[in-house]
Amino acid sequence: MSYARINSMTFVSPEAADAVQEQYVGTAPTSFTEATLLTFVRTGPTTASLTSVYPDRAAFDRSAPIRQERMASNKDKIANVEMSEGDVALVHSK
Repeated sequence: MSYARINSMTFVSPEAADAVQEQYVGTAPTSFTEATLLTFVRTGPTTASLTSVYPDRAAFDRSAPIRQERMASNKDKIANVEMSEGDVALVHSK
C-alpha cells in the first residue's frame, strides 16, 4: 500500500518561501527518486503544503534521511513545520 508524508510549512518570509519553493521544484524529483507523487502547493505568501507519496512504507522510510538533510539545510528559512504521514487510500489524477 502507498504511504505519504504531508508537510505544512511556514517560512520566515515570502523571500524564504520563494527560495525553498525554487529549490524543491528544481531538485525534489532527483532527490526523492522513489516517490510516485510530489507536490508543492503554495498556500500563502509564507506557507506551503508539500505532499510526497511512496509505493510503500519501506520506500518512505528510505527517504527520511534525505528529508532530514534538506530540512537542516533550510532551517534558517523555516519558521514551523507540521508533518503528518499515513496510508494512502486514493491517488487520482486526470
